[in-house]
Amino acid sequence: MNMEKETVQLFFDAFGDINRFNILLLLLKKPLNVGSIAKLTALEQSNVSHHMKCLTNCGFVNVRQIGKEHIYTIEPAAARIVKNIASHMDRYETHLQACGIIAKDSRKR
Repeated sequence: MNMEKETVQLFFDAFGDINRFNILLLLLKKPLNVGSIAKLTALEQSNVSHHMKCLTNCGFVNVRQIGKEHIYTIEPAAARIVKNIASHMDRYETHLQACGIIAKDSRKR
């Protein structure tokens, strides 16, 4: 499997944003519009719209229009990825907290 470094970085940047990941977790439960996502995440609607544009452009989320409302659903392959990541969080949490390198690297960004 030959992966371009830039593609790998973009993929993890998309999933690595905590707000986008939380939105994807919400969409696992049910389809939502921007207003509902904003309420559930306590994010500004404009911020949610920006994240939804990213997630849609990346192909992780589908959107359908019903009247004036845009309803977002998680794409099935993305749903499997999110479920898989979420299922491993408990297992790796202690190790991630103790790593010491990740926290230093994230401060550099």
